[in-house]
Amino acid sequence: MPKASKIQKTNYFKLRFPSINMPINAHPEHIQAEKEYLLAETIEDKLLALEKMLSTMPTHKGAENLRAQLRLRYKKLKQSIEKSKKSGKSKKQGIKKAEIQAILIGFPNTGKSSLFKALTNQEAKTSPHPFTTYQPQLGTIHFENTKIQLIDSPPFPSHDKSLINSTDTLLLVINSLEQIKQAEKFTQKSPAKIITIYNKSDLLSQEQQRKIQATLKSQKLNFFLISAAKPDNQKIHELKQKIFQTFPVIRIYTKEPHKPLDITSSEPMILKKNSTVKDVAEKISKGMPKKIKQTKIWGPSSKFSGQVVGLEHILKDKDTVEFQTK
Repeated sequence: MPKASKIQKTNYFKLRFPSINMPINAHPEHIQAEKEYLLAETIEDKLLALEKMLSTMPTHKGAENLRAQLRLRYKKLKQSIEKSKKSGKSKKQGIKKAEIQAILIGFPNTGKSSLFKALTNQEAKTSPHPFTTYQPQLGTIHFENTKIQLIDSPPFPSHDKSLINSTDTLLLVINSLEQIKQAEKFTQKSPAKIITIYNKSDLLSQEQQRKIQATLKSQKLNFFLISAAKPDNQKIHELKQKIFQTFPVIRIYTKEPHKPLDITSSEPMILKKNSTVKDVAEKISKGMPKKIKQTKIWGPSSKFSGQVVGLEHILKDKDTVEFQTK
């Protein structure tokens, strides 16, 4: 394809930006970014396109006028996002953080909503109107009798910073490797662990998948490939397991004396790793440790079923504890 001439480029910018009266000799990447801006239907897509336009602009003096206008547009769009967030605060209640929480994050059109549905069996609400943002969507992942709070955050750059900076685990949904680097500026202040989820893997050949896996592995990332639009039950279970493994917690079951042991139907208590029998008792009731006469345990930390242990015994995931009180 022949390269666009200087005259063609100049006419293009005069057509799309009537206030620009001088040629800037724009690169093809910049022209493509502007086309993306003009075709964008959401405020998020427009902001991303403007970022690309600013990053691919020529640096000579002739481009200063256009650069100033693009920055002004970017600023106004960001302000409209903030205004939308502030007006929405009075209409929504804050999301109360559960004991273990993960948040879906990513750029527009990466398939976050499809993944949210696959993990929770709930539909994620999105806005059909351009220039608006939707609110974080709350759902629950059910994994081995354990509930994991899952939030579908609005896409970058209109995400909820406070949620991202306070959660336990971030699920970064991507459909190109370049998005990993692009997302860093949004996640670098978060102490959360990150799972990079390469979505829409059904569109890739086996060779492409192999290369992507090799690249992600070389970057020492915790990653997962999936097709959320065509969910496979086994893959979904594996992803749920990977998500749970990021939390520094253990699941502890309790049973009453002389009653059968059944961990298949009861919901466990969630405690930090290396928690003790005393921690379990205190979570049940503040003064309970003083009332305990004997404690028996079953599970990974016991030498045998029904082992009698003290209050300082360190528990492991899926242990069952039985208290006998005075």
